[in-house]
Amino acid sequence: MTSYCPRCQKSFPFFSARQQHIRDSLNHHICHICSPPPDYATEDELDEHLQDEHNICVTCDKQFNTPRQLVQHDVAKHNMCMACRKYFTSPSNRNSHMITHVEKNIICPGCSSRFSRDSAVLLHLEAGTCVSGVDIEDVTQLAFDCDQAEDYTSYDPDFDFKCPRCQTSFAFISGLLQHAESGCCDKLMERDSSLGKFLRFVRSCIASAT
Repeated sequence: MTSYCPRCQKSFPFFSARQQHIRDSLNHHICHICSPPPDYATEDELDEHLQDEHNICVTCDKQFNTPRQLVQHDVAKHNMCMACRKYFTSPSNRNSHMITHVEKNIICPGCSSRFSRDSAVLLHLEAGTCVSGVDIEDVTQLAFDCDQAEDYTSYDPDFDFKCPRCQTSFAFISGLLQHAESGCCDKLMERDSSLGKFLRFVRSCIASAT
């Protein structure tokens, strides 16, 4: 008795021949964990099934006991964004992407514009796009005027700023803040840190001048 494969539109003389065809064909993707085994049309559909139903990381070919363990693995090993489940090539790329999920609740001290991060506020000010008229020269001068300047300013003629932890150099204070926000160095953005005090100083100066 012949057996027919509707997906491939092929007939086989025996049921066993059809089953062999399903195992060997690139048009069939079988889950060998389920019983009876489901047959998916694409590898992506099978991968999605393995992740959702069996907590398997298809990249590592590793199964986890719970969905939570799989998510933790994906975040730690594959730089997955927990908010949208996209994957990135590095932790820094993932962290930069995650800004898109952060609520914009930081208000510029010179206008009503809202931002998701303090570094974005300073970029806005440095670019001269704030209605207050503050520009990059003003922001840089304020950074040097702050009584915490010794901690984050540099003697390098090409780079005015440095990370207080790792000593990485930056041309602009906004670049140093982006570095601090990335988490590369711990506790740089705490309220009592030199950068935390600098941010309060900048806000106070710009707010009092507008």
